[in-house]
Amino acid sequence: MADVLSFCRDIDTAARYGGDEFAVVLPEIGAEAANQVAQRICDSIANDGMEPLLSVSIGVAVYPHDGERMEALLRKADAAMYAMKTKKRELFDARPRVACQT
Repeated sequence: MADVLSFCRDIDTAARYGGDEFAVVLPEIGAEAANQVAQRICDSIANDGMEPLLSVSIGVAVYPHDGERMEALLRKADAAMYAMKTKKRELFDARPRVACQT
């Protein structure tokens, strides 16, 4: 994970937020830049060439639009992340299946 977060600036903060969840606080950037950072993280993890293959879901929250306190921003980002996980699961479940006969 340290390699993935190596792009962080001195004013950024990265921390483990839960079992397999991390939070990255990026002060002084807007929604577009935050989404670019999120995409960079996704690309780095998903395309690292290592096994097992990983899926990445990221939620972004921007101050003050999504909240004015850290707790509100984390809740909003968490909700966005779980919405992304649900969307990915629905896409996976909608894939055409190949019927196998034995």
